[in-house]
Amino acid sequence: MRGITGGRGILGGAVLLAVGFGVLMQALGAADAGAYLFLFLGLAFALAYVAGTHQFVYLVPGATMTGFGLGLIIPTAFGLQDQASGVFLGSLAIAFLVVYLLSPSRKIPLAVAAVVGVVALADIFTTIPIIPDGLKPYFVPIILIVTGAYLILEPRTH
Repeated sequence: MRGITGGRGILGGAVLLAVGFGVLMQALGAADAGAYLFLFLGLAFALAYVAGTHQFVYLVPGATMTGFGLGLIIPTAFGLQDQASGVFLGSLAIAFLVVYLLSPSRKIPLAVAAVVGVVALADIFTTIPIIPDGLKPYFVPIILIVTGAYLILEPRTH
C-alpha cells in the first residue's frame, strides 16, 4: 500500500524539520523550548504515519512524543504549574488512547491509557501525593524506554 506522498524519506525529512523548528524555538527565546522539540518530533512521526502506510511503529512514537510535548507545554501556557504532573500524565493517557483508537487490535495502549489516566485524575483531584516528587524526574526516560522496548519486542502479528 502506498502512502499519500509520492516522495521517499518522509520520516527523515519530518524529523529534520522537527529538530529545526525545535532549535528555532530555542533561538527565539521560547520558554520550554525542549518541550516544543518533543511536540515537533511527535508531529514528525504523526506525519510519517498519516502520509505513509499507517505503520504502527510511527503511530506510537508520534502519539507518545506529542503527548509528552503537550503535557509539558500546557501547564506553562495556562498557569497550571500546581497540576503539572497530572496534566502531563493526562496528556500521555490521551496519547495512548489515540494509539488504541487508531489501532484497536492492539490492547496494550488501552491498558496503559487507563492506568496512566487514573493516576493523572488522582493526581489532579486528590490532595494525597500519588507519585512521590523524587520519582517525577524519571517519568520521561522510563516511559520512553518502555515504549521503545514495546515497539521492538511486540510480535508482528497485527
